[in-house]
Amino acid sequence: MSKIKGKEKAHPYSRKARQISRAMNKEALLSKAKIDRVNSAMSRGQKIVWFRDRINEDDLKTQKTWTLMEMRSLLDEYLQRNDDDMDELKTKREETRGLSPKEELFVQVVETERKEAKLAGLDVPDLNNGLVVKTLRIWDGDVNSITTIKLVKCKPTDADNEAISADPKVQAIAQATGMVVG
Repeated sequence: MSKIKGKEKAHPYSRKARQISRAMNKEALLSKAKIDRVNSAMSRGQKIVWFRDRINEDDLKTQKTWTLMEMRSLLDEYLQRNDDDMDELKTKREETRGLSPKEELFVQVVETERKEAKLAGLDVPDLNNGLVVKTLRIWDGDVNSITTIKLVKCKPTDADNEAISADPKVQAIAQATGMVVG
């Protein structure tokens, strides 16, 4: 936009005005894409920070790798991290007429995250790999270095899926191939 000369004197229906309009639209699209990228990276970063903090707690500090079932139980913990807030909002909704828009958005985000986890699985750090665990433990929380942490799709534990993934053969194949089953 700054390269366009004479933009102050441009007639509204001139070629110069159309050029200015195109430049402004391009800048708007680029800034929107940048904001979307940053928001996506921030949400991914928050999830990875939760897993990093959880595996650095005293009870898990000595563990080098996790099995598939342990990863799924960690994912269950991650999905249940907002249960207290959700119960509080539910009681508030029953007592009063409704929730504020911010609280409604929170409820919607939590429900969407749970549905996504059940249907397609969530991207979580690959805790089967010792190198990824080591990288995650020393990660400083920089959003730009998230790409150094390998992510895999993992679904939460279900009664239907537990029987399948409890099979030792399936576990061995999953660990050998690096794929998550279930």
